[in-house]
Amino acid sequence: MFARLNETVLKVIIIIAIIVMFITLYTTGISFVLGSYTFSNLLLHKLSALIIIGLLGVHAWLRRCTIRKLLQESIAIILNKHIRNEDNIDFLIQNTKHQSFQTLCVLFHFDATFMKEKLLENHITVENDEDTLKTVAKRNDKDMYQILLLMLKIHVEKNSPSPIVINSCERV
Repeated sequence: MFARLNETVLKVIIIIAIIVMFITLYTTGISFVLGSYTFSNLLLHKLSALIIIGLLGVHAWLRRCTIRKLLQESIAIILNKHIRNEDNIDFLIQNTKHQSFQTLCVLFHFDATFMKEKLLENHITVENDEDTLKTVAKRNDKDMYQILLLMLKIHVEKNSPSPIVINSCERV
């Protein structure tokens, strides 16, 4: 979580730096229009442009998962292929959101007590076994799909002798 927080802070700092560089670029450009062709203005203008290019490269690298997903979706649209991911998410949500926690545990063969314990460790409380996924999500101010994915992750970690942990951006 701490690494994720650092990455988020880095993204915000980079975006702020890009905005500052654009303001600097704009300001020096205005000074050129007004006839102020000093060496420092020219140097500042060129340096701002180079820093923007560098920061955009770093920002693109930090957003590589999103960019790759957008490219894949764009190619699928161009090739007129159907993107199944959103359909799958909608299917799971529609078929689980009104199920009670106990019913979900039976459906997916989860140990209900263990699952409640692990969800609590992840700051998700299930007060009553009859609470629906929708109720649990609303009470904890979380997304239903994210809770369901977390439950599946917990189940796999419990039942797998050595779960494979990889970066979500990597292809398998």
